[in-house]
Amino acid sequence: MGITGNLKTMQLAELLQWLSQSKKTGTLVIDDDSVEKKIFFREGRVISSASSNPQEYLGQFLVSRGHITNEELTGAIQMQEKTRMLLGKILVSIGAIEEKEVHRLLQLKAEESIFDLFTWEEGSFEFLDGELPEMEMIPISLDVTGLVMEGARRVDEWNRIRSVVPSADAIPVTLVDDPADADLFAPEERRLLSAIDDRSTVDQVRERAQATEFFACRVLYKAVEAKKVKVIPSPFAGRAPGTSQGGRGKAKREAAASEAPAAPGTITAQMLLAAAQPLLDSQDFEEGLRYLRAAGELKPYDRGIKESVEKAQDKVRDALSAAGVKPSAVPSLTTGLEELTNSQLSRNEGFVLSRINGSYDIKSIMKISSLPELDALLAFWRLSKAGHVKLE
Repeated sequence: MGITGNLKTMQLAELLQWLSQSKKTGTLVIDDDSVEKKIFFREGRVISSASSNPQEYLGQFLVSRGHITNEELTGAIQMQEKTRMLLGKILVSIGAIEEKEVHRLLQLKAEESIFDLFTWEEGSFEFLDGELPEMEMIPISLDVTGLVMEGARRVDEWNRIRSVVPSADAIPVTLVDDPADADLFAPEERRLLSAIDDRSTVDQVRERAQATEFFACRVLYKAVEAKKVKVIPSPFAGRAPGTSQGGRGKAKREAAASEAPAAPGTITAQMLLAAAQPLLDSQDFEEGLRYLRAAGELKPYDRGIKESVEKAQDKVRDALSAAGVKPSAVPSLTTGLEELTNSQLSRNEGFVLSRINGSYDIKSIMKISSLPELDALLAFWRLSKAGHVKLE
């Protein structure tokens, strides 16, 4: 027998404990309209998990913690497309990581993904009784009681972190020459701190380090407490474009508030959508997308707004594809390194440039990137338009 509902009316802890005590086998699907997560159960124990959030893909998870390199991940993904083997098994077979370590990290990744669910204030769920993926999984076995206890602790930790790192749009600034103190921080924490440039937001630092939001914010909290870093509130405060949700709880409150009639002078989601259209028509895609995303953030649970944003984004993809920026295109450099060094490149452009080797296609490069798909495509488009890259 399946079960459906919403986290507003049945708390996650209660749901997980019911599945555990009933010794259920099947798949729990939870969706908050932006991310879908799946937790797989066998006889009441968690045996695996999956997420539509690229930050939580196994490859990104391993890279962010320094267990494999981007080059190893790229090679493994290419082998996976040919062999259809599990990514973890491929990484073991090429000697990138030991099998024992893969099992440990898969368990850690599953736990992190589930702990994130405890911060969701709402989201529809459905338990598919008896249904498990046909594809082979590397099995793990997690006790639900332990997950629930740690999930509650994680919520408390998030509240402490948010008092110091209020949102993903805040900007971390270093207070010392080298904030990544070797005695204080683990290697994966130093990797994230080294991505701080005193200009990028928390979210941009997280993307550069290919880390999850919680991991990035926890490291920054630790660095602030050690007086190595300070966090400046969002420069977008009070402005619509680029405004961050600041966590799902805040997003829900803003969504509820937006149902009331807008006060005179208030920027609405419809106004942002209207402002985005002429920007997109003039191929000012980056600025247009900022307005689209701001509209989506103002009303994250308005299906009409969501559909309008998705349609506009599809038009951008079509325009980029018409310009030759297709997943199958193979980019190659046409500009020397010295000229590139002197060019004014964005962070995203610099990221994709570092992955171009003349043989990887755009699809392969995007698979090892934590950049949103459209942001990565735009970076290739700008590089091609500037003559730095040729697409074949």
